[in-house]
Amino acid sequence: MQKIYPYRPPQALADNLWQVQGSLPFPVPRNMTVYRLPDGRLVLYSVVAMHEEGMRALEALGTPAIMIMPHDRHQMDAPFYKERYPALRVLAPDPSSARTVAVDGDLQELAALDIGAYSLPGTSYHEVVLELPIAGGIALCATELLGNVPSPGGVFGLAMKLFGPPGGGFGVARAVRFREVVDRQKVRAWLTGLAERADVRMVLVGHGDALTSNVASELRRASAQV
Repeated sequence: MQKIYPYRPPQALADNLWQVQGSLPFPVPRNMTVYRLPDGRLVLYSVVAMHEEGMRALEALGTPAIMIMPHDRHQMDAPFYKERYPALRVLAPDPSSARTVAVDGDLQELAALDIGAYSLPGTSYHEVVLELPIAGGIALCATELLGNVPSPGGVFGLAMKLFGPPGGGFGVARAVRFREVVDRQKVRAWLTGLAERADVRMVLVGHGDALTSNVASELRRASAQV
């Protein structure tokens, strides 16, 4: 029986883009990103299992068609989605690595859909970055390297100060940097390159709120944290 943790209804971030914020047994939010293609099909990234009313709300947005495995550590609800949607096409950057569901293809398939997709440079765990076309530019979608979790206070708040991004808020958590960054220069170059682009309208993260303002300056600050 699939364990379903609390979640919120899909929140619209653009005409063709939504996030579902779910939870975990500990007080850190997790996000599923939903992107609608022009033909009405949905691309799902970092899926979050929901009860029937939640799944019907998702289906009201379009037809779930593609599920992207965003990270080696973010796949616990993938079997739930594959069972509900057997025709769901599963994509991952390295189809040969261990997954909770069978992988049908790699990220190159997304180029035909005008979606930029690649593995985050300088990191482990096969983190997938998406560049999703929205009005006026792109929404950058990442999973684990970048986060934006407000401090919850209490003991966990103290842990966030110790292991989260320096200064709090949006950025690269110390714990993630230690565990996943294998080449700091590559990660810094990626972040500073993004900060210089005029088309990055927002940054979506696996844990925490979407970054929708001061994007360039926040990306530069995150680069300094690596």
